[in-house]
Amino acid sequence: MIIHRKQLLTILLILLSFAGIAQNKLVTGRVADATTNEPLEFVTIFITNTTMGTTTDEKGSFSISLPPGRYEMVVSMVGYGPIVHPIEVTPEKSPQAILFKLTQTETALNSVSVKAKRDPSWYDNLELFKTNFLGRSEVASQCKLTNPENLIIVFDPVNGTLKVESKDLMVIENPVLGYKVSYLLVEFNYDLNQKYVSYLGYPRFEPLKGSKAKQKRWEKNRLKAYNGSAMHFVRTLRQQKLEEEGYNLRRLIRIPNPDRPSEEEFAEARRQLYALGNSTTLTENHPLNKILAKTSLPKILEKLDTTRVSYSEYISERGDDVSLSFDGYFQIVYTGEKEEPAYVAASSPFRKRQPTYQTSVVSMKEKQVLLETSGSISDPLALVFEDYWGWEKVGDMLPLDYEPGKE
Repeated sequence: MIIHRKQLLTILLILLSFAGIAQNKLVTGRVADATTNEPLEFVTIFITNTTMGTTTDEKGSFSISLPPGRYEMVVSMVGYGPIVHPIEVTPEKSPQAILFKLTQTETALNSVSVKAKRDPSWYDNLELFKTNFLGRSEVASQCKLTNPENLIIVFDPVNGTLKVESKDLMVIENPVLGYKVSYLLVEFNYDLNQKYVSYLGYPRFEPLKGSKAKQKRWEKNRLKAYNGSAMHFVRTLRQQKLEEEGYNLRRLIRIPNPDRPSEEEFAEARRQLYALGNSTTLTENHPLNKILAKTSLPKILEKLDTTRVSYSEYISERGDDVSLSFDGYFQIVYTGEKEEPAYVAASSPFRKRQPTYQTSVVSMKEKQVLLETSGSISDPLALVFEDYWGWEKVGDMLPLDYEPGKE
């Protein structure tokens, strides 16, 4: 029998495909009511930040095929408290079957929702939440939160903080990237005074169905969203190929502005001015005027160290684990794409400027984090993103099992 080159290539591709499937391991388990031990049907099981998920059958059983790696499995059902379970899949053997017992919380949640009246301010705060959770980008602006009635929104006008919880999975439709996102929101905090947003949650991505034209458009939009994203950066950093992928990483030095008085000095100057009364006119050289005239000066001065930072200064490897650790700030410029006009308008509201390369600032709140092969980090709140990555939000996210050119 003669095998032609095309046939040989086809056979090799089939063998490689089966080899890839063979590496996956079947994770099985069962979900039951913690009080009655009765099996729970239609419980949502998913691997956070991916498209991988399933539901339990009439016996409360489930199974899901996973490649080797570390994951977080979310178990969620209306009326029950969710469970987030870490799981590690190794090439050697399948994990043992898992028993999840869910505890009912429906009564407690209903009592909270009664207090959360839907007055006009609730809807204003809802828009504030969507803007700072979904984002303001071209993609995010077209996302739709389909079940806002499940949100518990609390605004504290004294401290200027907005806190949001959800009684059930939030459902977000993203027509630009072609996903339905079910998001288990653990916490959302927005400090309006400090302009600081933090949120923690567990999303599941479900690809939308559409025509071939739509699929092609979604693939193009996903690739654009991926390039220059934090996930793209983490994957590239793990491989130590930043320059090849269009990234420039440099140290950013921030120091207090020595020419700007302290907040205590400003407060004392205002107190003295108030004590003088309205009849007093301050001259240009008056000591109080000299102090108060400096309120517009920036609190922090920045200086960019243009010296290339060696990977060994902030990356460490131990077996398959790659860790990130550094002090201070990194400025990261992605040269493969310009800023969106909406970002330019938001970052420079009082002056017009042309879009430049996407620039972000990263700092660490913990000493060290693991960089996963998927593009995630071991502790999502350990890194603080500013500027472009700080501006991009959930609306621009992609699942961690997204691979460019493999759809």
